[in-house]
Amino acid sequence: MPPEASKPKTKTKPKPAAPRGGAAAIGGKVIDPLRIARQNVVPLVVAGVAGLVVGVIFYVVALLFFPKWGGQVVFEISPELSTADDILSNDRRTADMVTRLARTEMSRLMSPDVLRNALQKRDIRSTKWSEQFVEKGTFNANEALVVLEDELGTSHPRDTNTFKASWSGTSRNDVPVILTAVQQAYLDALTGLSDSKYNSNLKTFSDQLRELEDQILYLETDKQNFVRENNITSLNEAVNERNDKIESLNRQLAETRQNAQLLASRVSQLRSKIDGQLDPTEEEVRTAEQEPVLRNLKTLIHDYRVQLGSERARFSDDHPTVRRLQRQLTSVEGEYDTALNEVIQRNLTASYKESTDSLSSQESLLEQLEADHAETTTSLRDYASALGSLQSLDRRLDTAMEDRDELSRLIANLNQVRVRADAAKVTVMQTATLPKERSFPKIEVVVPACMFVCVGLVAGIIFVREFLDNRLKYPSDFAALPGARLLGVIPDISDDPTGVQETEMVVRDEPDSVIAETYRQAASRVVKDLEASGSKSLLLMSGMPEAGTTTIAANLAASIAATGRKVIVVDANFRRPRLESAALVSPARQGLGDVLSGEAPVESVIVSTPDSLDIIGAGSEQNRVFEKLNTRTFDETLGRLKQDYDMVLIDGPPGVVSGDALMLASKCDSALLVVRSGSEERGLVGRLINQLGQMEASFIGVIFNRPRNTAGGYFKKNFLTMANYTPKD
Repeated sequence: MPPEASKPKTKTKPKPAAPRGGAAAIGGKVIDPLRIARQNVVPLVVAGVAGLVVGVIFYVVALLFFPKWGGQVVFEISPELSTADDILSNDRRTADMVTRLARTEMSRLMSPDVLRNALQKRDIRSTKWSEQFVEKGTFNANEALVVLEDELGTSHPRDTNTFKASWSGTSRNDVPVILTAVQQAYLDALTGLSDSKYNSNLKTFSDQLRELEDQILYLETDKQNFVRENNITSLNEAVNERNDKIESLNRQLAETRQNAQLLASRVSQLRSKIDGQLDPTEEEVRTAEQEPVLRNLKTLIHDYRVQLGSERARFSDDHPTVRRLQRQLTSVEGEYDTALNEVIQRNLTASYKESTDSLSSQESLLEQLEADHAETTTSLRDYASALGSLQSLDRRLDTAMEDRDELSRLIANLNQVRVRADAAKVTVMQTATLPKERSFPKIEVVVPACMFVCVGLVAGIIFVREFLDNRLKYPSDFAALPGARLLGVIPDISDDPTGVQETEMVVRDEPDSVIAETYRQAASRVVKDLEASGSKSLLLMSGMPEAGTTTIAANLAASIAATGRKVIVVDANFRRPRLESAALVSPARQGLGDVLSGEAPVESVIVSTPDSLDIIGAGSEQNRVFEKLNTRTFDETLGRLKQDYDMVLIDGPPGVVSGDALMLASKCDSALLVVRSGSEERGLVGRLINQLGQMEASFIGVIFNRPRNTAGGYFKKNFLTMANYTPKD
């Protein structure tokens, strides 16, 4: 029977799942620290107990053989005084400034000079600590300095104005002696530094004061000589007289300049009118019209106009009398205009000459005034210069006296600040005392530290081993595997809280178990993908043997058949057929191999189970020939089954040990990969996914089989929820 024409399929590549919260992707591998910690609770607890034991032993040994006694000296960084009159110091420093000051002082305390001076103290030579540096009766100060630098510690507590110097040793009585010697050496260094700065500043200020005294004496002498030489007593009256004269000259100069400017402007306008560049003003025209000649012509023009008007009333414009009168009127008007222009030009020429003469007079007067002003200004400048020199001498003398007084106050303030008790930059807040308890070992520190080290070491080994392990052991491992879409996670039988004993046909025999429920969920996703792509045949294969492919195929088929669909499972694993035993049916005498050999029709080898599931076994051993799976007979058999059933599930061999699996994938509509937890590496699974993605069949995803101890939270909680939700008998 010809195979059914398959519907067109669209191959889709599933996207990899993202890591769940709490899991970290490292080098392409997802690691869930919480899950790993819970799975290794026993070794971590053992490591903690071992650390506890080691810590107690270490504490006892340290207590007996090398105990330490410690102490400290606390210094306070005092705020600086602004002046000697301040009753209380005013602290305007920020936290950063205090931190920098504390670090500076700690560096000074730890300096070799301070520590070397501390080692010179007589009390230190009597300590047990110093005995280790005595060779042949001689104290080796250099070696002691190196050791003291290593053992002495400093610190600055945050948000305080203090810093500490701490030291610990094997002898209790040595602690206050050594710390007191360091304290005294440090304070001596500060005192020496303060005295050096004081003496340096005092010398500088005293030298400046002497220079100012000499300068004041010189300025006073210079002022007396200047007053005597320039007769300063009569100078003020001369200055006032010249100031009054300059003010008068300034007024005359301003008036003269203004008049000269007005005349120059009038001369320019008259010249432009004479040259015809400007028209005469109405006033100039009216003045010209007052001439007798022009007045007579104006009267004659009036008479002609009256007569012409009378004649036009009697005759037309073409009448000889009217035309004669018009000619006479035009002639008189032209004569009037000519006479008017001549009179205007005569008047303008006269005004121009008069204005030019006045301008020359004003310019001469202006030159004389400017000469007088310059002479007077020069004289006043000489007097003012003398007065300015005297005033400059007075200002210099006043400034020098003010500087002398300020410098005297500064020296007095410096002396007063030095003798004040609270002027010290650093003071001792807490001196070293005889320690009351050991600084080392402390059981509350040693034991937890040993426990932490042991647990951390074991945890590090566990995480390194987990990171180097490339096997797929947990569902989260598929998150970083491209194309590895999880269709379902079938838990290990030990993780099922319902107490399932066998997983073969668990869907039928233990329908209320967690494993059965996970099969039903996986079957639902498989059916959805197959129906969405129009696929009817599905190949189930694994990468390595013993992955549980046959059990999964049987239970998936049982779950799908329970929905009312007609399903058949075909055992195509001719190397290790297990389908009939997994489905808990009696082995048939004939199966798929016999059908492909032509010894039996396909209808005769189908075995039905009580739960409406049909099965075709691998067949007789002599007919289980691998090559026959890649024949037209197999294609026709598969096509016939796809016509008779809603879904055909093919149980294929492992992909690593057999090439039959990939060949079968090219004949089926879809393919599904079964991966057993802890038995297959991610590289192998990734390669198989890529190969299946290149086949004719559509790769729909992965079913993860038998992950154990998924106590990272997610799947374990789901399993418990499923078990608790199922009704109890």
